[in-house]
Amino acid sequence: MKSDRLKAGFTRTNFNGNLRGFTLIEMAVAVGISLVIIGGVLSNYNNYNDTQKVKQGAQTLKNNLRFAQGLAFAGKKPTSGCTELEGYRVTFASTSYSVQAFCNDQGLAGEATATQLPTDVTFSPVPGTATFGVLGKGLVGDAAMTITLAGNAKTYSIQISLAGDINDLGFQ
Repeated sequence: MKSDRLKAGFTRTNFNGNLRGFTLIEMAVAVGISLVIIGGVLSNYNNYNDTQKVKQGAQTLKNNLRFAQGLAFAGKKPTSGCTELEGYRVTFASTSYSVQAFCNDQGLAGEATATQLPTDVTFSPVPGTATFGVLGKGLVGDAAMTITLAGNAKTYSIQISLAGDINDLGFQ
């Protein structure tokens, strides 16, 4: 009966059939291997988490650019302060951006919709303003625009063509 009880725990038999436990070195090796595996899993999780933060910020930006483009295409004027709508302007700061109507006579009008980038994600470099022209005129300006988001050694780019196409360039 005593040997049955011992066999149920962490024991093993030697060549003589006697029951023995694990040695300290065997336990230390098992714990060391477990710690190396756990360290690798945590490292990969943090890397994945950083990648997803940058990607989420870029996808939100792309959706908000399309929203501004849609408002400009529809020619939707703000409720007050604008007689002639030129388009919708997206203004960038290092960690945020805002969308607001742009009128010929009053400049920026109506309420601005501001969006903050996720923690540790910034624009690199900070882009100039982007204005989507009214009634499908595309991007107002001389050249296409590339917007790059950076965070934790990851960069993600979005390009806006003069025609107003918003293209996802992905991780660079």
